[in-house]
Amino acid sequence: MVNTHFHITNLLLKPSSGILFAIGLLITSALQSQTIEPFTLNATGGNFVNRGAVKLNNFSFIWSVGESTLIETFTTANGSVIITQGVLQPFVDKDLQSIPIMGFTKDEVKVYPIPVNTLLQFDLYSRDTGKVVIQLYDVLGNTLGLRDFQYNTLPVNQKIDFAKYASGTYFLRVSLYSNGSLKKNSVYKIIKLRS
Repeated sequence: MVNTHFHITNLLLKPSSGILFAIGLLITSALQSQTIEPFTLNATGGNFVNRGAVKLNNFSFIWSVGESTLIETFTTANGSVIITQGVLQPFVDKDLQSIPIMGFTKDEVKVYPIPVNTLLQFDLYSRDTGKVVIQLYDVLGNTLGLRDFQYNTLPVNQKIDFAKYASGTYFLRVSLYSNGSLKKNSVYKIIKLRS
């Protein structure tokens, strides 16, 4: 039993195996220690913020031509503006951060009867003005209908024909846009019964 153990240990410690192991270890560590980091020199750049539209939601777009090798941060006295030159950083317009999109109140929009059989009634009375967009979706997110109209604080009554739709669940999205920006947005769950 001792001879067998000695024989296996002898095989593992042969000079050629040790040299191969050392060379492999050196190659592996040399491959891991060499990294090439990207760098650029910022020449120009900018950003664009879109605050919602009928067919295009909120987004911001940032671009840069190169990056600066010097990174320096400047802040106004009240801390409301921070400017960092150098590495391209995400930009979110303060308007997008501080003004949430409000939903309609139960007094502004009434959708009835739910569940609906043939005709869905939609009533709108709000003090806000602008373009109103009404969209009907199925549960898969497919748009089944779209209506839009200019709203000027006068009560609006719309009827939506549900007789042509199969029984199931639908969603009615009501959006109000003022000066091209989304001001109010609500989604209502509609249950359609068999006709």
